[in-house]
Formats: sequence, C-alpha cells, structure tokens
Amino acid sequence: MSKKLQVIILIVLSLLITVTITACSTTSWKVKSQLNNPTQIEVHENYLYFLDTYSAIKIYDRGTIYDLTSWLPEGFKKENIIMEFAVVNPSEIAALTGSSLYMIDVRKKEIKKIFSDNNNYTSMDLDQKGNFYLVSAKQVLKITPEGEKTLFFAFENLPSDQQQEDAYFSGIFVGKNDHLFVELHQRIPFSSIVFELDGKGSIINTYDLRKIIAKSFSTTSSTTRILDYQDFSLYIVDTGGNLYKYRPGTGSLRKLFDIALDNFHYWRVIDLVKISDDFDEYILLVTDSDTGNFVRVWKLLKDGTPIGNFISTEVTRD
Repeated sequence: MSKKLQVIILIVLSLLITVTITACSTTSWKVKSQLNNPTQIEVHENYLYFLDTYSAIKIYDRGTIYDLTSWLPEGFKKENIIMEFAVVNPSEIAALTGSSLYMIDVRKKEIKKIFSDNNNYTSMDLDQKGNFYLVSAKQVLKITPEGEKTLFFAFENLPSDQQQEDAYFSGIFVGKNDHLFVELHQRIPFSSIVFELDGKGSIINTYDLRKIIAKSFSTTSSTTRILDYQDFSLYIVDTGGNLYKYRPGTGSLRKLFDIALDNFHYWRVIDLVKISDDFDEYILLVTDSDTGNFVRVWKLLKDGTPIGNFISTEVTRD
C-alpha cells in the first residue's frame, strides 16, 4: 500500500471518528424513552415536556419520547420526588422537590440546588424575568435566579374572613403582566378561592370559581381546581370532570370538555397545554374516575372532540 493511500485512509478514519464523537456529544444528553404515567405537561418552543412518575422529565420530539434526566445521580432519584417543573429555556429546567428547588442543565448534565428550607412547597411557576414563585400551605416565596428569597405573600395577608385555620394555598400561576393567581382551598364551605396579586403582592381581585361556574352552567360539583394560566385565561376543572376556560379580564367562561362515560364514570383532566392559537387545540392529561391510577394523553380539537391516546403511555401501550 502506498504512503499516499495510507495518508488518505488515516484522514478518512479521522473524519469518521470526529463525526461520531460530535454526534454522540449532541445526542447523549437525551435518551430515547417512553411515557409511563405523566402527571404534568408543559410546552416550550413547540416542544411538549412531561413529568413522568414524579421522577423523570421527558420531551416529545417529532413522534419520539426522550428522557432528559436519565443521567441524574441515583442518590438524587432515591431521595427526591419531583413535584413540579418549569422549562426555563431548552437547556435548563427548574425542578421542585418539596423543600428544595433545583436547576437542571440537561445538555451539560449538571444539577444545582438554588434554594432549600424546611417548608414543603407543592406548586411553582416562573415569571418573564426568571423569578420563581413557590407555594407552601401558608406562604408564597419569590426566588430570584440567583437563589435570593423574599416572602411575597403570606396567609396573614388574606382578608380576615378567609383566614380559616384549615385553609391552605394549593397552587400558583403567573399571569398577564406578571400578575399572580394564588389558589386557596377552604373546607367550610368546601370551595376554591383565587386571589389575583399585583407585582408587589397586593390583592387586586378575588374569584370564587364555583360561583362563577354556577352562574353559567348547571353543576353539582362541590369543588374546583385551577390547572393552568394560558392565553390570558384560567383553566379550571371541577369534580364532575368538566373543563372550563375563564378569562378574568372579560369575565367570559367557556366549557371545553365534558366527556362522560356514564353517570358514575367520567374522564378527569389533570393538566393541559394549549398548542395552537390558530386552531385552539390542546393536549390533555386525563385519567378515569374509577381508578385514577393511570394517565392518558389526549388531543382536544377546537370543536371539543378528543383524540384519545395522542401519545402512548403505559396504560395504552400494547
């Protein structure tokens, strides 16, 4: 073999090795996977993100599910349950584990704790400036991207008639102009009250969701819950399996979903994202009222028609 040919072969092999290494470095941060039992769904730059079995954050990319967090240390997985997450950008995801808030860089495969204390936080959201808002039973914290915390709103800031001993904050949602919607659950009477806060933490509006729905629709549901704030609207689900879209600015209320199987069995929506402004379409996470154990992923069309098993999960997989 001539020296010239040997040199050519070495150059080609070198190029092949370089291409292989580059391909591995760009794809190894996500691993092909499947959805098992998702409990949260988010959308960012037209990609769907899922929290699966409270332990993994996954992405739906052109028909395939990828696990973005398979590389997380086993110690972290054993000691922590991811309650909620927020997509900061395509590389960074914030994860709430109860008492701690972590920033996960999925491309660099790095995880960093940015906040922790002794309280149990059950809900979080992210504003346009990158600040996080965490909710525990009796307070709302604001966490800057650098990890500095301030008490943004406390149970004691509620009107005195709302400060029932067994009432508790259950959710927080960032709205238009970084207004916050804080959900309060009460037991007597059993209801859900939503407080709209301005950027300084002052109450500017109060919404009794059950009464708002009862004005427009006949319902026997005893309680309601907010799923999300999108498109300048609160998305509300009640115990009867109905899904509503309520726009606080105009007071308009629209029922989106009420597919019942019979009088005692219905589908319950546990989370949703809007995926199309032009066609007013949504992706829903739904479970049935009998078991409530397994989650399906449906697509909801503008006319209210659901497309079942839009993405396969453990319960729908052959």
